[in-house]
Amino acid sequence: MTETTWQKEECSPGRDYMLGRNPYVKYDDHEAIITTIVDGLRKFIHAEPAVRLTLDAENSDAERAILAIPFESDQESILLNFARIIYQSTMGYYISASPRTSHFGISNLLLEGNHNSLLRREMEKLIAQFQSRDDMAGRLIQNVTLVGKHAVPEPGETFLSETIRKGLDIHVGYRIHATGGNVNCSQIFLPIQTGSEIINQIYYNIERILHHSFVSYDENGESYLKITDTLIFKDLCELLKRSKTKELTRNKILNNLQFDTITKQESEEEKKLIIGDRLYDMLNHIQDTKLKEATDRSRDLYTASMKSMAGISRVRIEHPAVMQIQAKPTEAPAVAASATEAQSTGAPQATEARQAPARPFRRQARPDSGSSSRRKFQKIELTQDELAIGKVQVPEPPRENLRVPSPRKPRRITRIRPEEVAVPGKK
Repeated sequence: MTETTWQKEECSPGRDYMLGRNPYVKYDDHEAIITTIVDGLRKFIHAEPAVRLTLDAENSDAERAILAIPFESDQESILLNFARIIYQSTMGYYISASPRTSHFGISNLLLEGNHNSLLRREMEKLIAQFQSRDDMAGRLIQNVTLVGKHAVPEPGETFLSETIRKGLDIHVGYRIHATGGNVNCSQIFLPIQTGSEIINQIYYNIERILHHSFVSYDENGESYLKITDTLIFKDLCELLKRSKTKELTRNKILNNLQFDTITKQESEEEKKLIIGDRLYDMLNHIQDTKLKEATDRSRDLYTASMKSMAGISRVRIEHPAVMQIQAKPTEAPAVAASATEAQSTGAPQATEARQAPARPFRRQARPDSGSSSRRKFQKIELTQDELAIGKVQVPEPPRENLRVPSPRKPRRITRIRPEEVAVPGKK
């Protein structure tokens, strides 16, 4: 018997079970496995840059709104990080599970490239963990940035910024949706460290919206409007509620982040499809022409007001000194002088151009007024000669009451004698 008889390539099942097979490495190319997982996640995961506005003040109700911003999404980096986390958890199932259990078989299929239910259930579990575990969320948004076509402009002059920042917090990050077939729809928001210029611009836009609201309240109210912290936070709460269902309100809040979303009508073509915001608009859309007309009118009024405010701020920057205009009194003889000067120069139409728009008049008592105490007047236009003289006397109304009170009549006092008074019980 030689040694070769003990090392046979083919042997009985019993000897195969006792000796075992030669070990080999399986699923060593983890980059290829991660690429296949990324292709499976792309059907369900949608990531877009957004801002989260959280109102938590003592003077108002708590409210939160998450709005998508017009920046380019770094979705591929998020999907790649998500796939790496799922690969690590799937390899844990594959290594720790027994070869005869369902976890081993399902994880084996997923690692081979078959996108089964384990991928969807693991995705849902990790999304729930991202909200409670900061270390897991950090792995997901690792090396993720915001990319914009244009630089965000610096905000203008603010007055209520300190008060608004006490109750309203704004964070820039990514809103992640999980939607699709056989998937529990969910949404999370993960903030990032960058985006301070975006936050300052949004605070500035919100303050301008509040200014327009306060002007409307003051014009429609009966008395002077007192702006308090309670009024500011109440309006902020209503603003966040409207931003969830009204696209025009969102455009006002996110104005000038990348382009002018109010005055520029074709800005809708530059914005990509926003799943969450468009879903709210589709569910709350009303087929009403009057509502569309009111929305367009509101857009036009807000645009005109912003242009006027921009012009005022530009004048303040260019001319910081306030100009004081003093009104000069006009004299009547100047009209005659200008008329004679125009005639001497041969321009007959100059007198008509320089003539006052409203011709003065004098008051004259009507002849049929009679002896009535109240004086009645009628308007009489003055001639050119009277205007040239400039000595027209207009009677002023009386400053005191000229009515003479009638003398009082003497009061007659009747005296009754005692003997004329009847005593009760006597006749």
